[in-house]
Amino acid sequence: MKKQILIVILLLIVFLIISCSGMPYFMYVEQIYDQTGNEDDMKIENQLSIISFLENIIDTEEYLAIEVFGRKTFSPLIRQTKLLTHSFYLINLSNGRHYTLSFTGGDFKLYSDGFWVLNKETDLLSYKLFIEGNNVWDLGNLYTENVIDTRQTLKNIIGLINIGANYYFLDHLRSRQNSLNCNTAIIETIALNQ
Repeated sequence: MKKQILIVILLLIVFLIISCSGMPYFMYVEQIYDQTGNEDDMKIENQLSIISFLENIIDTEEYLAIEVFGRKTFSPLIRQTKLLTHSFYLINLSNGRHYTLSFTGGDFKLYSDGFWVLNKETDLLSYKLFIEGNNVWDLGNLYTENVIDTRQTLKNIIGLINIGANYYFLDHLRSRQNSLNCNTAIIETIALNQ
């Protein structure tokens, strides 16, 4: 009996580590940290920077397309399941420029503050390897750019950032009011062409 309890505890710990919220949020605030030094300011300023970036590309970019990708959540070594799938947007601009955008948790919890992350390291790495022909992250294109209304999707993301949402890892199993995870944030913001 003790062995079974220990196994359950270990599985819960592994589950927490490999969730989207297990990704350390310093990946998307380190540039702001040098300017402010205040953790709460970092989170707020980063969201304002993302809004500014999105508004700028909506207004100025002639070529603008967006795709949605899904991949293994935490590591290429851990098998992908419905619970262990991470989704992110890939924003394509002219001259081959691209950026990733995803929703994640700010703390190592199943329920925490939620934030949009521009160019999260693991999103960029999984996409780069995928393009090079090495799909160790099991990256897959969920929605191609020709089915997505790009500008409206970006406006929906800006609207969701302005409203604010918490991060809840299990949101796709049992939703919580004003809470999303990396997968449900895509569902809430994507605008498909009619």
